[in-house]
Amino acid sequence: MAARGRVELSGGGRGSTVPSRATGISSRRAYRLGRFEVREVRWQRPGERPLHFPLVRSPSFACVVPLTDDRRVVLVENRHPVPGLHLLELPGGRIEPGESPRAAARRELEEETGWRARKLERLGRYHPTPHWGTYEGHFFLGEALVPGVLHPDPGESMHPRLMALPEVYRRLHRGRLPGGSTMVGLFLAEPVLRKRGWLS
Repeated sequence: MAARGRVELSGGGRGSTVPSRATGISSRRAYRLGRFEVREVRWQRPGERPLHFPLVRSPSFACVVPLTDDRRVVLVENRHPVPGLHLLELPGGRIEPGESPRAAARRELEEETGWRARKLERLGRYHPTPHWGTYEGHFFLGEALVPGVLHPDPGESMHPRLMALPEVYRRLHRGRLPGGSTMVGLFLAEPVLRKRGWLS
Protein backbone atom coordinates (compact mmCIF):
# COMPACT_ATOMS: atom_id res chain seq x y z
CA MET A 1 0.00 0.00 0.00
CA ALA A 2 1.28 3.46 -0.82
CA ALA A 3 2.33 5.53 2.17
CA ARG A 4 1.31 9.14 2.61
CA GLY A 5 3.36 11.44 0.42
CA ARG A 6 5.10 8.71 -1.58
CA VAL A 7 4.34 5.93 -4.01
CA GLU A 8 5.12 2.27 -3.42
CA LEU A 9 6.51 0.79 -6.63
CA SER A 10 7.04 -2.81 -5.62
CA GLY A 11 3.95 -4.43 -7.06
CA GLY A 12 2.07 -4.97 -10.27
CA GLY A 13 2.90 -6.41 -13.65
CA ARG A 14 3.79 -4.77 -16.94
CA GLY A 15 1.61 -1.75 -17.56
CA SER A 16 0.18 -1.80 -14.03
CA THR A 17 -0.63 1.40 -12.18
CA VAL A 18 0.01 1.91 -8.47
CA PRO A 19 -1.95 4.96 -7.21
CA SER A 20 -1.20 7.11 -4.17
CA ARG A 21 -4.23 8.50 -2.34
CA ALA A 22 -2.48 11.56 -0.96
CA THR A 23 -0.49 13.03 -3.83
CA GLY A 24 -1.99 11.78 -7.07
CA ILE A 25 1.03 9.64 -8.00
CA SER A 26 0.80 6.65 -10.33
CA SER A 27 3.38 4.65 -12.26
CA ARG A 28 3.77 2.05 -14.96
CA ARG A 29 6.67 -0.16 -15.92
CA ALA A 30 8.49 1.15 -19.00
CA TYR A 31 11.44 -1.26 -19.12
CA ARG A 32 12.91 -4.15 -17.18
CA LEU A 33 16.17 -6.12 -17.39
CA GLY A 34 16.75 -8.61 -14.57
CA ARG A 35 16.60 -6.72 -11.27
CA PHE A 36 16.77 -3.33 -13.00
CA GLU A 37 13.53 -1.56 -13.81
CA VAL A 38 12.54 1.83 -15.20
CA ARG A 39 9.08 3.15 -14.39
CA GLU A 40 7.26 6.14 -15.83
CA VAL A 41 5.79 8.06 -12.92
CA ARG A 42 2.87 10.49 -13.22
CA TRP A 43 2.63 13.02 -10.43
CA GLN A 44 -0.22 15.49 -10.07
CA ARG A 45 -1.31 17.63 -7.15
CA PRO A 46 -4.85 19.03 -6.99
CA GLY A 47 -5.18 22.03 -9.28
CA GLU A 48 -1.78 21.52 -10.92
CA ARG A 49 -0.69 20.11 -14.28
CA PRO A 50 0.54 16.49 -14.26
CA LEU A 51 4.28 15.86 -14.37
CA HIS A 52 5.96 12.79 -15.88
CA PHE A 53 9.43 11.59 -14.91
CA PRO A 54 11.45 8.32 -14.88
CA LEU A 55 12.13 6.30 -11.77
CA VAL A 56 14.88 3.68 -11.73
CA ARG A 57 14.54 0.69 -9.41
CA SER A 58 17.87 -1.05 -8.91
CA PRO A 59 19.49 -3.18 -6.19
CA SER A 60 21.24 -1.25 -3.45
CA PHE A 61 24.97 -1.83 -3.11
CA ALA A 62 27.78 -2.08 -0.57
CA CYS A 63 31.37 -0.85 -0.80
CA VAL A 64 34.44 -1.38 1.37
CA VAL A 65 37.45 0.79 2.16
CA PRO A 66 39.85 -2.14 2.75
CA LEU A 67 42.95 -1.30 4.77
CA THR A 68 45.90 -3.66 5.24
CA ASP A 69 47.90 -3.86 8.46
CA ASP A 70 50.64 -1.72 6.87
CA ARG A 71 48.05 0.96 5.99
CA ARG A 72 47.63 0.36 2.30
CA VAL A 73 44.23 0.57 0.61
CA VAL A 74 43.11 -2.29 -1.62
CA LEU A 75 41.60 -0.78 -4.75
CA VAL A 76 40.44 -2.45 -7.96
CA GLU A 77 41.40 -1.37 -11.45
CA ASN A 78 38.04 -1.74 -13.16
CA ARG A 79 37.01 -1.54 -16.80
CA HIS A 80 33.39 -0.64 -17.52
CA PRO A 81 33.00 -1.51 -21.21
CA VAL A 82 29.50 -0.15 -21.85
CA PRO A 83 30.17 3.47 -20.78
CA GLY A 84 33.84 3.04 -21.78
CA LEU A 85 35.38 3.89 -18.41
CA HIS A 86 38.61 2.63 -16.87
CA LEU A 87 38.68 3.55 -13.18
CA LEU A 88 40.51 2.82 -9.96
CA GLU A 89 37.74 2.09 -7.45
CA LEU A 90 36.81 0.71 -4.08
CA PRO A 91 35.61 -2.91 -4.17
CA GLY A 92 31.88 -3.34 -3.91
CA GLY A 93 28.73 -4.43 -5.65
CA ARG A 94 25.01 -4.97 -5.42
CA ILE A 95 23.25 -6.52 -2.45
CA GLU A 96 21.59 -9.82 -3.30
CA PRO A 97 18.01 -10.62 -2.19
CA GLY A 98 17.93 -11.57 1.48
CA GLU A 99 21.53 -10.39 2.01
CA SER A 100 22.50 -7.72 4.53
CA PRO A 101 24.70 -4.77 3.47
CA ARG A 102 27.48 -6.05 5.75
CA ALA A 103 27.36 -9.54 4.24
CA ALA A 104 27.38 -8.09 0.73
CA ALA A 105 30.39 -5.92 1.56
CA ARG A 106 32.28 -8.90 2.94
CA ARG A 107 31.42 -11.05 -0.11
CA GLU A 108 32.22 -8.40 -2.70
CA LEU A 109 35.57 -7.62 -1.09
CA GLU A 110 36.73 -11.22 -1.40
CA GLU A 111 35.29 -11.70 -4.89
CA GLU A 112 36.98 -8.62 -6.34
CA THR A 113 40.27 -8.47 -4.41
CA GLY A 114 40.99 -11.91 -2.97
CA TRP A 115 41.06 -10.46 0.58
CA ARG A 116 38.71 -11.14 3.48
CA ALA A 117 38.05 -8.61 6.25
CA ARG A 118 37.81 -9.99 9.76
CA LYS A 119 36.61 -6.56 10.92
CA LEU A 120 34.04 -4.33 9.19
CA GLU A 121 33.15 -0.93 10.65
CA ARG A 122 30.08 0.78 9.25
CA LEU A 123 30.84 4.23 7.83
CA GLY A 124 27.44 5.32 6.55
CA ARG A 125 25.17 5.30 3.52
CA TYR A 126 24.00 7.61 0.75
CA HIS A 127 21.42 7.93 -2.03
CA PRO A 128 23.27 8.32 -5.36
CA THR A 129 20.27 9.64 -7.31
CA PRO A 130 17.50 10.66 -4.88
CA HIS A 131 15.57 12.52 -7.60
CA TRP A 132 14.97 9.39 -9.74
CA GLY A 133 16.49 6.30 -8.10
CA THR A 134 15.29 4.05 -5.27
CA TYR A 135 18.64 2.43 -4.43
CA GLU A 136 21.26 3.39 -1.84
CA GLY A 137 24.92 2.69 -1.11
CA HIS A 138 26.32 1.30 2.15
CA PHE A 139 29.96 1.82 3.15
CA PHE A 140 32.30 -0.03 5.50
CA LEU A 141 35.90 0.24 6.65
CA GLY A 142 37.48 -3.21 6.27
CA GLU A 143 40.43 -4.15 8.48
CA ALA A 144 42.34 -7.20 9.74
CA LEU A 145 42.57 -8.45 6.16
CA VAL A 146 43.51 -12.06 5.49
CA PRO A 147 43.97 -13.83 2.14
CA GLY A 148 40.81 -15.21 0.57
CA VAL A 149 39.83 -16.37 -2.92
CA LEU A 150 39.66 -13.97 -5.87
CA HIS A 151 36.64 -14.85 -8.02
CA PRO A 152 35.08 -11.91 -9.91
CA ASP A 153 31.70 -12.31 -11.54
CA PRO A 154 31.55 -13.37 -15.21
CA GLY A 155 32.15 -10.40 -17.49
CA GLU A 156 34.01 -8.37 -14.87
CA SER A 157 37.47 -7.10 -15.82
CA MET A 158 39.23 -5.93 -12.68
CA HIS A 159 42.61 -6.24 -10.99
CA PRO A 160 43.44 -5.54 -7.32
CA ARG A 161 45.89 -2.71 -6.64
CA LEU A 162 47.51 -1.85 -3.30
CA MET A 163 48.18 1.84 -2.68
CA ALA A 164 49.62 3.65 0.33
CA LEU A 165 46.97 5.48 2.34
CA PRO A 166 48.46 9.00 1.92
CA GLU A 167 48.73 8.51 -1.86
CA VAL A 168 45.08 7.43 -2.07
CA TYR A 169 43.96 10.65 -0.39
CA ARG A 170 46.31 12.79 -2.46
CA ARG A 171 44.66 11.38 -5.57
CA LEU A 172 41.19 11.79 -4.07
CA HIS A 173 41.65 15.48 -3.27
CA ARG A 174 43.18 16.14 -6.70
CA GLY A 175 40.18 14.63 -8.47
CA ARG A 176 42.06 11.57 -9.72
CA LEU A 177 39.67 9.01 -8.23
CA PRO A 178 36.44 10.18 -9.92
CA GLY A 179 34.19 7.16 -9.32
CA GLY A 180 31.19 8.35 -7.32
CA SER A 181 31.03 5.50 -4.80
CA THR A 182 34.82 5.57 -4.37
CA MET A 183 34.75 9.27 -3.55
CA VAL A 184 31.89 8.89 -1.06
CA GLY A 185 33.47 5.88 0.67
CA LEU A 186 36.88 7.53 1.04
CA PHE A 187 35.39 10.81 2.29
CA LEU A 188 33.31 8.90 4.87
CA ALA A 189 36.43 7.05 6.04
CA GLU A 190 38.61 10.17 6.20
CA PRO A 191 37.54 11.51 9.63
CA VAL A 192 37.92 8.03 11.13
CA LEU A 193 41.46 7.72 9.76
CA ARG A 194 42.40 11.25 10.78
CA LYS A 195 41.20 10.62 14.31
CA ARG A 196 43.60 7.68 14.47
CA GLY A 197 46.44 9.91 13.29
CA TRP A 198 46.93 7.97 10.05
CA LEU A 199 46.35 11.01 7.81
CA SER A 200 48.02 14.37 8.25
